Amino acid sequence: MKPALLALFSATLAAVPARAEMQTFDCVAEPAQRVQVGSPVTGLLAQVKVGRGDEVKRGDELARLESTVEEANVALATAQANARASLESQRTRLELAQANLDRSLKLVNSGAVTQSKLEELEAIVAIARRDLDTEELRLRFAAIELERQQALLARQSIRSPLDGVVVEQNLRAGEFVRQDSAVLTIAQTDPLHVEAYVPTALWGKVAKGSRGTVSLEQPAETRIDAEVTVVDRIFDAASGTFGIRLALPNPGGAIPAGQRCKVSFEPMAAGQ
Repeated sequence: MKPALLALFSATLAAVPARAEMQTFDCVAEPAQRVQVGSPVTGLLAQVKVGRGDEVKRGDELARLESTVEEANVALATAQANARASLESQRTRLELAQANLDRSLKLVNSGAVTQSKLEELEAIVAIARRDLDTEELRLRFAAIELERQQALLARQSIRSPLDGVVVEQNLRAGEFVRQDSAVLTIAQTDPLHVEAYVPTALWGKVAKGSRGTVSLEQPAETRIDAEVTVVDRIFDAASGTFGIRLALPNPGGAIPAGQRCKVSFEPMAAGQ
């Protein structure tokens, strides 16, 4: 019986597929983007509100150029846009001219008002109406000029284009800013981009939407699932690989960027 049992056991083992191992590849966890923040205009840097290591939100004011002239122009444009005394005066003048014309129209049949007088009053009403229209147009132009001056003043303020952390301060208060100058460098750390190269044998198997497990050195023993978001369409012939990118969630920036890592794919997921 022993030889028969041994043969049956061997046949059973042959029928069970060998357990495939996880496929693991080297990778690097980098910031999603790194932006050198500058100014659209030249000028003297009056204030820098953040420094290296500070977290910033999209729209936060990072620095400001000297803006005394721009602030004065906004104050002047505001006063001109709010100057409505002339408009009210023209409106009152039109109302008075219209009232005189209306009274004269009631008396025209009695002969108390001549036709020439009536025509004169009608001309006065028309002129008053045109003067009122001109004043309203002036106020519209003044409002547009105010918007323009406010936009020019806003250009003196340097704001963050993204949520991230300041990794470098290139200029300080008192220095001259050119349009090609970088005042600060900001890195977006949520999400992180995990860059890896995998063998061309996995082309079509590791695809957009595939899930992988990223193992990081810091924090120690960190393992996080991430989704493949980019698959290169050009192979590297020398190494026989192609590049992929995974988006690694990093709320609060708890995972330091710029570190080496490992990315693993389940055999079944990689073979789909």
